[in-house]
Amino acid sequence: MVSATAIILSAAVLAMVWALFQFLLITKIPVKSEGISDSTGLVSGSNDEATTRRLIEIYTAIYEGAESFLRAEYTICAYFIIVFGAIIFALVSWGTGDWARGTFTTLSFVLGACTSILSGYLGMKVAVYSNVRTTVCAQKSGWTLCFNTAFRAGAVMGFALCGLGIFMLYITLLAFRIHYPDPKDWIYLTESLTGYGLGGSSIAMFGRVGGGIYTKAADVGADLVGKVVHGIPEDDPRNPATIADN
Repeated sequence: MVSATAIILSAAVLAMVWALFQFLLITKIPVKSEGISDSTGLVSGSNDEATTRRLIEIYTAIYEGAESFLRAEYTICAYFIIVFGAIIFALVSWGTGDWARGTFTTLSFVLGACTSILSGYLGMKVAVYSNVRTTVCAQKSGWTLCFNTAFRAGAVMGFALCGLGIFMLYITLLAFRIHYPDPKDWIYLTESLTGYGLGGSSIAMFGRVGGGIYTKAADVGADLVGKVVHGIPEDDPRNPATIADN
C-alpha cells in the first residue's frame, strides 16, 4: 500500500516537473518578429528587423526594472524576516514557556518567507521572459498561440508555487516530528507549523503592496515627464509609463 508521504511528495514533485515542462515550451518561442504589417507592428512603417530590435529593447528595459525592484524589495524583506523572526521567537517562547516551540515556530516562519521569496522571484522572471514571447505570438493570426503562451506562463508560477509549498511544508513537518514523535504532542507540532503560513503571507503582502506602489510611482513619474518634457500623450506606446500602467 502506498504511504501518504509518497503520495504527498510525488504530487509536489510532479507539480514542479510540470511547471518546468511548461517553461521549456515557452523557451522554444524565438524572440523574432515575422510577417508583420502596419496593423501589427510596434511603430508605423516598421519591418521585421526593426520590430525585433524594438521588442528586445523593451524586454531588456522591463527585465532590468524588474530585477532592480526585486533586489530592493527583497533587501527590505530580509531585514523584516530577521526582526520579525526574533519577535516571534521571543513571544512564542515566553508565552508557551518552551524554547523548542519558539525555535520551531521561528524556523517555520523563515522557511515560509524564503519559499515565498523564491516563488515571487521565479514568477517575476517567468512573467518578464514570457511577455515578449506572448507579444511575438500575438502578431500571428488568431488568439491560440498568444493565449497558450500567456496561460503556460501563469501555469509555471501556479504549479511551481503549489509544488514547492507542499514540498517544503511537508519536509518541515517530517523534520519537526523527530522532536515530537509522540502523537499526543503533535498539537505542538502543528502549532509550530503555523509560522510557515505567516512567513509566506507576509512576503506575499510585501510583493502585492510594494509592487503596486512601485508600478504606480513609475506610471505617474514617467507620465508626467512624458507630458511636460517631451509632449508625449498619456497612452502613447513611446512612453514607458504605458507599460507600467497596463
